This record gives sequence, structure tokens and C-alpha cells, in this order.
Amino acid sequence: MGIALLKTINTKLPEPIKQLLAPIIRRRLIYGKTFQKQLTELKNMDSATTEELEKEQFRRLKETLIHAYEHTRYYHRIFKECGFDPFSFKDVQELLIIPELTKSLIIENFDDLQADDITDYYSATTGGSTGVPLKINLDRESIYRERAFIYHFWGKHGYNYKASKIASFRGTDFDGKLSKLNPLYAEIQMNPCTINAETIKQYIKLMDNFGVEFLHGFPSAIYSFCKYSKQAEINLKRKYKAVFLISENVYEFQKKMMEEVLECKLYPFYGHTERAVFAEQNNDNGYTFNPLYGYVEINDNSNIICTGFVNKKMPLIRYCIDDCAEKQNGYYQIKGHREGGLYGKNNEIISAAMLEVHSKLLDKIANYQFVQERKGEVVVRIIPFDKLTKEDEAAIRELFQKKIGNSIKVTIKIIEKLDYTARGKYKLIIQKCKVDEHDDK
Repeated sequence: MGIALLKTINTKLPEPIKQLLAPIIRRRLIYGKTFQKQLTELKNMDSATTEELEKEQFRRLKETLIHAYEHTRYYHRIFKECGFDPFSFKDVQELLIIPELTKSLIIENFDDLQADDITDYYSATTGGSTGVPLKINLDRESIYRERAFIYHFWGKHGYNYKASKIASFRGTDFDGKLSKLNPLYAEIQMNPCTINAETIKQYIKLMDNFGVEFLHGFPSAIYSFCKYSKQAEINLKRKYKAVFLISENVYEFQKKMMEEVLECKLYPFYGHTERAVFAEQNNDNGYTFNPLYGYVEINDNSNIICTGFVNKKMPLIRYCIDDCAEKQNGYYQIKGHREGGLYGKNNEIISAAMLEVHSKLLDKIANYQFVQERKGEVVVRIIPFDKLTKEDEAAIRELFQKKIGNSIKVTIKIIEKLDYTARGKYKLIIQKCKVDEHDDK
């Protein structure tokens, strides 16, 4: 059973059948050769010296550069144009002559970025937070390698990938339900968009029945879970062993609420769909970038520049992303561009990370932006390429309504120009709704 079929079974089958097949689905992941090899490498490097880690990272970096030169038209051309020879590469400072790779360059050179020696791959999309979806091709083996990095990080904080169960507060397409099972990752996925006073006890019951020991997901969603649990006087203290946070900045008021309600440690980690960077926060000092996942630079604007080792189908070398990092006392402070969210009628929080929409309907749209002035309502401002029919507008409204959920009423407004920040940056969400996020009592 290949990973493609495995993922299809994992997502498409009815819940009762998924429950029946769960052990088989799970074993195909965690006992796969690629997963086990990557996990073993990570464990072996835990005791390595800094010098040994740097040596191994450099080896993987050079291997990636040579592979990109030999198997992609884009890097074969770019390396020749800038005078970079990957075969004689000896010092990381030599990388600086390679031009940074941007999102727009990826879109313009998509076909030329594909490695011709990798034939088993699939496509993923990202970039909803910056307004333009970005397509990335990923080799299927990268699924196993990626999961090994995640479980290695979680394992440092008590998670046992062979036995532990986890609740994940992320994901989409719940079809109006509060949860769905994900046997591949031994998790129950909780709908991040429907957490409120009326549903909180149902959330707890579903998680208890599943046997949840750890939490994982968007900080905004787990914050809401904690907030409503507290209001309902549900005791969650030390119920879970740890919380793993992803995809959003963690604000101090959120951290305070989660720690108060759960009385367990919070461990943020950082990555992206492109699979070019992975960072871990094992203490309160900040993040460290995993050197076996990729090579990271920070440019003059504090942007993260990453060269990934995990995905061989579409090598991303010196890829500049919007997120920023600053080093302080040996650790990095990472600030993402995914900030803010929308507020439902019952104070549900729909995070920016949940608003990525991918549909052929959007081929008719140049760009869009969410504007919220009142709880439970949002206006999606749209710039169409050509005039939209009433049927088009209705279909687009329904697309966004289904994505966001019923806690927020969606209205579509056709415009000619988006709003930007004072520095000329695009914002996915313009939040004008006055919600006291600190009113947690």
C-alpha cells in the first residue's frame, strides 16, 4: 500500500471503516523504511557535538545543491549565470552569490524547478495568508521524513509515537461536525471553528472517548478551548501531558490562559508546507532550527532564508519567506505573518491560518481580503479579473461560507483596490471588530 493510497483511505473512508482499519493505516506510516531511517538518524544526532552536526548539515547541503544542479533546469541555469560550482562548494559563504528564491520566482519557474529524477510525487498548495496560492510538488517519501521530525520533537516531551493519542485543533472540511478521525496520525481532529459555550462539553467528551493525552494545533483554537472550559468550570488541570503549537504566533494572553487552565508545558514548533525549514522550541528562550532538515540564513531584513533537505522533487534553495527571525542569547525569536483572526457570533476565533481557500472559482479573482467590523459577520472584498455574474458571486460566497463555518455570516463585496499597511504590505484580514480578548474571567 503506497502513501498515496494510504492518504486517500485515511481521508475518504467513512468513520466506522476508518476506525476498523486504523491499526493497519497507522503501521504503514510508523514502520515504513523511510520513517524509521529518518527517525534513527535524528536520535543518533541527539548526542552529536556542534562540530559533528555542522559537518553533517554541510554534507546534506552540498548533496542538495549538486542534485538541484544536475536534475532541475532552473538551478542548472542559475548556478551557471552566477558562477556557482556545487561540486567545488567548500564554505557556506559561497551561497551568497546564489540569488534568493522568492514566491513569485517559484510561480514563474515552476516547471523548471522540478527534479527530473523524481517521478513519485504529489502537489500541495500554500500562501493563502499572502493572497496568492503557491503550488509545491513534494516527493511522497517526504511525508515519512516530515513526520519523523515532528515525532522526534514531540518525543522529547513525552509523546510515544507507537502508543500516544493526540487531539489536533486544525484542519478543514468537517462537514458541520465537531471532529473527525485521522488514523494515519493516531489523532482526533477537532474543528477549530466551532468552539463555544454550547459545544465545549461535547469537545471534552469526544476527546475523552478517544483517550487524548496530548494537544496540538493553532494557538488561537486551543486558547478558545481553554477559555470556554474555564467558563464552564471544567477542570482540565494536568489532564494532558503537553501542548504542541503550530502555524501562528503565540501571544502572551493566550499562553497565560493555556498554562492556567491546563497546567502543562507548551511547546511551539515551526514549519511550512514547502518543507524547507523546521524549528523547535524546547524551552522559553526561543527556537532552534533543526540542522538535519535544512540550512537557514537570516537576511538583512530579518527574513528567514531556507534551503530544504526533505523534499527532493522541487528543491528550494535560498528560499526567502515572509516570516522573520532574530537571534537572542543563542536562540531565535520567530515572528510570522499569519496574525489575527475573525470572531464568530459566540466569540469563536477563526484564525488566519484557517482561511486558505483553493478552488477553480478563484481563477476568476485577482485578490481578496477579509474585513470584519462586527462579531459574527465578515465582508470578503474581491477584485475580479472580469465582471462576475450573480451566479459566480453566489458560488464564491458559498465557498467562503463553507470554509469559515456558520458562526460568521459571509458577505461578498466587489472592489477595485485592496487596503494595505502604511509600509505597503498586504493584509489578509482587516480587523475592526472590538473584542476584548483579555476578558477571560
